[in-house]
Amino acid sequence: KEYFKIVESVEQSDVGFLPLTLNYYVKNNKLDLVDKMADLMKRNGQTLYAWVEGDHYMNYNHPNCIFIKYFGDSRNQAVNEMIQPGDMKKDLLYEHYNGQFKRREKSDFPVIGFDGIANYPKSKLIGTILKNSLLHASYKLLDAKIKPEPIVPFLLKRKKILAQLKKSNNLKTNFKIRSSFAPGTLGRDDQARKEFITNIIDSDYTFCFRGAANYSLRFYETLCLGRIPLFINSNCILPFQDKVDWKNIICWVDEDHIDHLVEKIQDYHQSMTNHQFIERQEYCREIWENYLSKEGFLKHFHDSIKQSIKSSIYL
Repeated sequence: KEYFKIVESVEQSDVGFLPLTLNYYVKNNKLDLVDKMADLMKRNGQTLYAWVEGDHYMNYNHPNCIFIKYFGDSRNQAVNEMIQPGDMKKDLLYEHYNGQFKRREKSDFPVIGFDGIANYPKSKLIGTILKNSLLHASYKLLDAKIKPEPIVPFLLKRKKILAQLKKSNNLKTNFKIRSSFAPGTLGRDDQARKEFITNIIDSDYTFCFRGAANYSLRFYETLCLGRIPLFINSNCILPFQDKVDWKNIICWVDEDHIDHLVEKIQDYHQSMTNHQFIERQEYCREIWENYLSKEGFLKHFHDSIKQSIKSSIYL
């Protein structure tokens, strides 16, 4: 309500918002309503914004829509998509530590944390690959609107990278490998969730690599807790890349440089004094508050809409 006001007619508005997520219209075969509203806004010289939920690519486009998504691919980024932060329900620092920042002194050897799934039983892996293969064939043949998950799960690559880190003598690992996905949130296991949070707090860096979709919720949780992500960039698009110099804030390693991962972590770690290391933690928390929290995102989102409206007036 601080940034937006609902009006009664298109003529009174500056922009439009699709009332429900795009997922609803896709799943219920109602994309004609999206087309109708986008066309209506276009006739009035206005843009329609559409929220996209979840980890699946939606095979739908409209030139007068801007799609607000959790993920994208920098190799083929569309001009009409905007990346929003992962959907965190709460501020973890307040939920678990009464809002008190937990400063961590710099270790002699970088400590890399990870708590999550990175393995499948062989039988489940084979079944998953077969199922995904059939879904991809159906997606192409039937021109479906919801793209399935990758045929080969990315957790196999995650497992390989974690093993590479674990065997290095130049860093320390703080890994807890789970056999199920997100037991602390989806599984409602309070102890598992507490262990997940503690793992981030007790590590210098938290390993963040994509899952089924090309983004990591763990990345945002790490920043929220005032820790530095070890971000493996799989051609990701991060929020507000025009405002936040991500590469010079977090420990950023491009996926095609994985062979030199340990050296890059060491270089990053050794580039900071203890004081600078603590300052970097504080800055990560500040970035989350200013840009990635619900309030921070909405402020900058609102500013970007105002700027686009102003630009269109001068065209």
